[in-house]
Amino acid sequence: MKTSAIEKPRSPGTVTVKLDPADRERIASLASIKKRTPHYLMKEAILEYVQREEARQNFIKAADTSFEHYKETGLHITLDEFSAWVDDVQKNPDAPITACHT
Repeated sequence: MKTSAIEKPRSPGTVTVKLDPADRERIASLASIKKRTPHYLMKEAILEYVQREEARQNFIKAADTSFEHYKETGLHITLDEFSAWVDDVQKNPDAPITACHT
């Protein structure tokens, strides 16, 4: 890792986040209430965000894959069929979903 004359070398696990003083105070206040460190709260917030975004990206990828499969095969179920299945599942959690068709 190259460093400039102004930049200090960092350990591999160190990241710097610049926050406004008001935001730092808000985090410190919340950390005090929760009996945690500001570092803990920031780390948890970042990890929760990453987890949410990874799940979102996986959902988008699955939707794209599903759409490509539909374009190739024409297999689908209608909205009415899906809605009927949702109603059935609420009464019987083991209710099978309608088979795909063209």
